[in-house]
Amino acid sequence: MRNPHAAQPECVALALDVVNAWSVERHGQFGPRSGVVPSTEALQLFCIASSSKGYTLGQLFSHRTTVALPAYRYRFRQALQRWLARPQPQKIPGGPLVLLTDGLWFEFEGIPWVLYLVALKPCRGHQATFLDPLLLPGREGASRWQQAVEAIPSPARKRVRAIVADNLPGIEKIAHQHRWVLQLCHFHLLLKLQAPRRRVRYALRGGAVREEIYQSIRNALLLPNGRRLAQTLERLKRLSRGDCGTLRIKTVLCQFLVDLPFYRSYLAHPDLGLPLTTNAVESMCRLLREMLRSSRAGSNPNSLLLWATALIRLRPTVTCNGPPINRNS
Repeated sequence: MRNPHAAQPECVALALDVVNAWSVERHGQFGPRSGVVPSTEALQLFCIASSSKGYTLGQLFSHRTTVALPAYRYRFRQALQRWLARPQPQKIPGGPLVLLTDGLWFEFEGIPWVLYLVALKPCRGHQATFLDPLLLPGREGASRWQQAVEAIPSPARKRVRAIVADNLPGIEKIAHQHRWVLQLCHFHLLLKLQAPRRRVRYALRGGAVREEIYQSIRNALLLPNGRRLAQTLERLKRLSRGDCGTLRIKTVLCQFLVDLPFYRSYLAHPDLGLPLTTNAVESMCRLLREMLRSSRAGSNPNSLLLWATALIRLRPTVTCNGPPINRNS
């Protein structure tokens, strides 16, 4: 466990000084001294410290005795709320855009909640910009993703040309309604095949067939149109008529053959600069998980949305490269 009394980075010390600049007014209300607006600096430094260094508010508080810990936490919450009340600071890229999506699951009191993350990437650029997330109760689904899409500012939404997403029920309908090109995530598809593939290998029934299905699907995702692709698809069709080792693998294979054009949109539309996966959004999911774990925030839906929005506003961009064929210069 990290020692809270160890020497702390300069950014953490500055965050402490900024938060402690707040004074207690006569009626027990907290507010900044005249001319002091600590929210941006304190939040930025604390979010960076908690996500990358593993500090919690309690550890940052350990060297300060001017206020009690509950008051210390209160000041951070007030700073978050003041800052998030401002308009979104993210600068949406210009020109035609690609929409990247992913959902992060949570559970509160036995009820599932999903944090819907969206990022916009220019077709001829390699940096995606995240917008404020949307938190909704219930399982991830097309109707809720439609709400997330509608939350995108209208001028930017009109410039979207394509969407990159996991193969969720209804995602094709959303793309069709908005006349967007749909690129399905290769990573999520292969992940469905890899877990049972690693576990069974050749020791159990159907291991060799499952290995062949996995390698053939990989080839079908990447091969250009031509004889080799046609042969690969014909082999996959024959395999789909067998038992495929398990019902799960058979279902994944049959659905893949139906949705194949959406997995190969990046080849059909090289001008859009489509990434093959939603990994850029997945990287933000990992940052959010780490920040929530380190800061011990996110104990309820309101707190989760507060902290997630703060981190995204502080770190709104991520590098997002497509395959070599789509890396426009």
